[in-house]
Amino acid sequence: MKALLPVLVLVAALGLSSGAGAQQSGTADDAKALLRKAAIAVKADKAFALAKFDDPNGGFKDRDLYVFCFDRRSGTILTGQPATRGRDVRAFKDPTGKAFGQEMFANVKDGDVIIVDYMFPKPNSTVPVAKVSFVEGLGDVACGVGYYNTSASAQSSGGLSRMAREQHACAVVMGLDQLGSLYDTCIRSLDKTLTELDQALQISKTRNFCARAGLEPGTPSFAACVETGLGF
Repeated sequence: MKALLPVLVLVAALGLSSGAGAQQSGTADDAKALLRKAAIAVKADKAFALAKFDDPNGGFKDRDLYVFCFDRRSGTILTGQPATRGRDVRAFKDPTGKAFGQEMFANVKDGDVIIVDYMFPKPNSTVPVAKVSFVEGLGDVACGVGYYNTSASAQSSGGLSRMAREQHACAVVMGLDQLGSLYDTCIRSLDKTLTELDQALQISKTRNFCARAGLEPGTPSFAACVETGLGF
């Protein structure tokens, strides 16, 4: 049961995803400015800067913008969203299959900023949305800042299936091996629970419709209305 608690957290995040996307987002210019600030900090004192990047009060977090960095030799993620730290950036793929982590690792250069677009969740969410990151090589580390492209997300969200979101949550957010049994358990648990939530929501909508139609709860006509799903 303890092993499945994180799955329940993912279920809650997936179920409440619309609220997570409601926060004000940083823009492309904001992301570029934060990356410039981060680059200056790394060049001045790398260890101090890396510690500040993950500090909520360190001055390097702005709404949904944050700094992520990885080691350019090992690929190990040094700063960024908590679920990603310590993992190999090269292993990251988005729900569409794009190996954006490998693209960052292979193409980053000193004194230059590359642009990588992919799908990735906002902080405190597990729902992937369109993201564009600016990544710069800074000696033996590379750092980036990405902004969430809400207009692109609105266009693509309809094509992102629930299964793709479940796979992303279990593989990327939870960090589970897609060939392992825990990954399979995570997918089954998410799918079962979300299906039950969908069914409960549908029943609630039907009951509300029947009540608004003037039918009295507890009566045969109300039960028939709910049973047939009248109006849906």
